[in-house]
Amino acid sequence: MNLFPSINEWILFGAIFLGIFGVLGISEWIRKSLGKPPESTRKFVHIFVGLIVSICPLLFKSNIQLITLSSLFTIINLILLKLNKFSSLHDTSRKSYGTVYFPLSVFILSFFWWDKPISLILSILVMTLADPIAATVGQKSRTTFIPWRDHKSQRGSLAMFGASAIIIMLGTDILARIYGAAFLIPLPVLVGASLFTAFAATLAESVSFKGTDNLSTPIITFLSYEIFLINYTHGTLSTLLIWTFFSLVIFGLALNRRSLSSSGAISGYLVGIIIFGAGGWLWITPLVFFFISSSILSHLHQKKYAERNILQVLANGGAGALFSIYYFFWQFPPAIVLYLGAIGAATADTWATEIGFYSKSKPRLVFSKKIVDHGVSGGITFLGIVGSILGALIIGILGEEILGLNDLLIPICVAGLVGSLTDSILGRFIQAQFKCTKCDEQTEDRYHCDKKTIRIFGSRWIGNDMVNFINTIVGAGVAYVLWMNYG
Repeated sequence: MNLFPSINEWILFGAIFLGIFGVLGISEWIRKSLGKPPESTRKFVHIFVGLIVSICPLLFKSNIQLITLSSLFTIINLILLKLNKFSSLHDTSRKSYGTVYFPLSVFILSFFWWDKPISLILSILVMTLADPIAATVGQKSRTTFIPWRDHKSQRGSLAMFGASAIIIMLGTDILARIYGAAFLIPLPVLVGASLFTAFAATLAESVSFKGTDNLSTPIITFLSYEIFLINYTHGTLSTLLIWTFFSLVIFGLALNRRSLSSSGAISGYLVGIIIFGAGGWLWITPLVFFFISSSILSHLHQKKYAERNILQVLANGGAGALFSIYYFFWQFPPAIVLYLGAIGAATADTWATEIGFYSKSKPRLVFSKKIVDHGVSGGITFLGIVGSILGALIIGILGEEILGLNDLLIPICVAGLVGSLTDSILGRFIQAQFKCTKCDEQTEDRYHCDKKTIRIFGSRWIGNDMVNFINTIVGAGVAYVLWMNYG
């Protein structure tokens, strides 16, 4: 749609580009001349730019202009942040990369889903309006909680939920009329979509860190809104709502039993909603098996069980969620094999660690005869390898029996084993290792004994969570190649 068909779209692009820089200049002048705090001028810029960006689908016929605009400002804002320029935009009470994440989220949405303008506009508006409303209301609250690393308030979260629901409800109706939708969504369904989407958006915002909500909130808002409405049109909305309730119970129990931290439970719920929304019970079953079996195995032998946080959940389930999104929006059936390969590799690696713990002989470093303690990165045991194959085998069986796919056992077993070995190789040669400054223990964690650790070797960018994520990607690739060529 183009509201101004007589005006060249690149002239509109230039006007928007210069207008955004004009707003930056005005906000900097306000900060210096009127003595306004940077936090208030940043919100002014955030709202103005967000509103301009949100109407771009109404101004341009294709996504080229918005992709270009978001790409430029992702780079420009990163440079300004590194150079510490435009304090009205970047100088806040805490270090934040939100001004970089926001245009990056716009780039992702406009690149992949330009053909869904209503969902795109609403997701940007939620971040543009609901987030600053939540921040403003939350500042007045003295009671805070920490879902992950940033402090949040109950009042702020409630404001985020309420504002998001109103934006979705009113915005859907208005935009449906502007775009001449063939039919309007019934009011009960519209209310349900608004509450469902607002809840997901609020959860995404709650587990933010250094401005990551500027990336996660628009994308989660878009996905949850689309998942709800598409399941409604396909007649599967009731099963989605059943899973929503069921998953809240599952992750509530996991949080209560300390299998997951608050951030882990929240991210697990969101990952589950995405995967179930894409493929229903058939797709979610392997992931549920992985989560329950891994939790049981971990609890069996660890006196003090480490709660899985958001990074660990995304490391094991993030790739699977991406493959489910690919299947859901672009109807690519082999994505299920990629998904099972990723879950199989995650299961294989976790089972190798947990079952390998019971090995009477100590682990040896991969490609070495050096003996190390249990739990040291890069260590493998024969029993652990057996556990790895067994875990992947069960995922393969689930894929064949539940999803009705043939010739999956060998591809998933090999994928699990290769992924698990890849994890060990990276763990030995590349993964960062740290030393605790308090107890002198070597660890994979950046914090130990409540103190920041010192990196002693390995890449600072490749931690245990990144290694686990790479493991799932490798497993997915191996499973897909073997299934396509030999299945």
